[in-house]
Amino acid sequence: MIKTKNDPINSFIVVGGGTAGWISAAILARSLTNSNSSITVVESPNIPTVGVGEATIPSIVDLLEYLRIPLKEFILATNATFKLGIKFIDWQQKGHHYWHPFGFVGNKIDGKPFYQHWLKHQFNNPQFDFTDFSPAIALAKKSKFYIPDPKVKNNLSNSTYALHFDASLVAKYLAEYCKGMGVTLLQQHIQSTTLDKQGKIETLHLDNKTSISGDFFIDCSGQQALLIHKALRVGYDNWQHFLPVDRAITAQSTIEETIPPYTQATAHEHGWRWKIPLQNRTGNGYVFCSDYCSDDDALNLLKQNSTDFITEPRFISFTTGKRDKIWHKNCLAVGLSSGFLEPLESTSIYLIMKTMLNFVECLPNKQCERPTIDEFNRLIDDEYHAIRDFIVLHYCTTKRKDSAFWQMWQHINIPDTLKTKIDLFKCQGRLYENKYDLFSADSWYSVLEGMGVRPRSYDPLIDASNYNKINQAFTLSVTELTNSVSKTLTHNEYINRLRTT
Repeated sequence: MIKTKNDPINSFIVVGGGTAGWISAAILARSLTNSNSSITVVESPNIPTVGVGEATIPSIVDLLEYLRIPLKEFILATNATFKLGIKFIDWQQKGHHYWHPFGFVGNKIDGKPFYQHWLKHQFNNPQFDFTDFSPAIALAKKSKFYIPDPKVKNNLSNSTYALHFDASLVAKYLAEYCKGMGVTLLQQHIQSTTLDKQGKIETLHLDNKTSISGDFFIDCSGQQALLIHKALRVGYDNWQHFLPVDRAITAQSTIEETIPPYTQATAHEHGWRWKIPLQNRTGNGYVFCSDYCSDDDALNLLKQNSTDFITEPRFISFTTGKRDKIWHKNCLAVGLSSGFLEPLESTSIYLIMKTMLNFVECLPNKQCERPTIDEFNRLIDDEYHAIRDFIVLHYCTTKRKDSAFWQMWQHINIPDTLKTKIDLFKCQGRLYENKYDLFSADSWYSVLEGMGVRPRSYDPLIDASNYNKINQAFTLSVTELTNSVSKTLTHNEYINRLRTT
């Protein structure tokens, strides 16, 4: 008989609170329900969080379901609003805009992608944009909102949604959730770290002259990376040569009368500006490249494009990239300690939850064996690379040449993986399949088309379908979508109903 030794991890220490820390603790607490493992969050008092991740993607709804958090309760507690996609303004060129929707765009026809049939339509008698067939964008354009009922299928069923929320309120909400799940909070600064003979983290020394030991450590200490970098000396893969923006200014402003159910991302001379509507305020930020833009210029631009500020503007510096190893020995980096990808596609919360959910699936024992760690790092590396490529796509396909920043993008080197994908697409509209790509084919189609990247031809098998019949169906589909949207509540009305029922 072969003897086995389970030797489970008995104590997890999460270093840092904020969105990353409390999501990490919440996922651990839920996944380890009825186990004997303890979870402790060590959070430095009086240190403000960066507050990234105020816009999300639809996976946030999956996270709430995983944690068994009621959607309505979460929305009311975090001043959340709904998000159906992103409106990109002035990215392809000034005066042009396009949409990146959530959910599906159209449906397969004769077993072939809807995009291919639409592409043939564009080569012959173009009448509709690709995202005209997106239920999410049909709603967004009219500032309407609707949650599909899985039991009642209609032409709005292919829409999905995410949330905008106050990141500080999310951290507070999840902190209370975690305490209810038995998580312990220590509000202390970490002074130093002790490693054992194998180079693993053993003890954290706190500023009240006490220490805390654990079996496994989650580093959510932000850009300080107290454990993964300062203690374990894990390096950083710098991607600034692919994504040169390195600084942001953020500020909150007063709420607008109509709350749009989407994020706005507007390209400017040296970067881009976001606008995120909440129930009680609007989040604003300008992401820019400091090689071309001063802080004063960035502040002036944000002031010129925002309503009255209700908070002091705040600058943040960052280096795009990721840790060489996100999991090393008995330490996992989560959030800003693991890397940074600019918030253009609202992926920060996703990467936090995905890192933790992947970790739970690869949950080690105390030995933290190398093959398990290597496989986890391979999978999460693929996630980061795929998201990086999708963000670079928005820049490298621009036609803008009105500033040195945009002129740079006419010559910059892009990742080989992205170049291969674009080159294949330009032939006949086909996309290289990557099962680790967060973004669906419809997302790639929407951004490629929105940025004016049009294939030279379409799939020849599309000619087997009845072109005239499909064209008639296109017109009918857009008309019926418009009619369905007209019968739904406005986004404001939907939120007000949540408040009062």
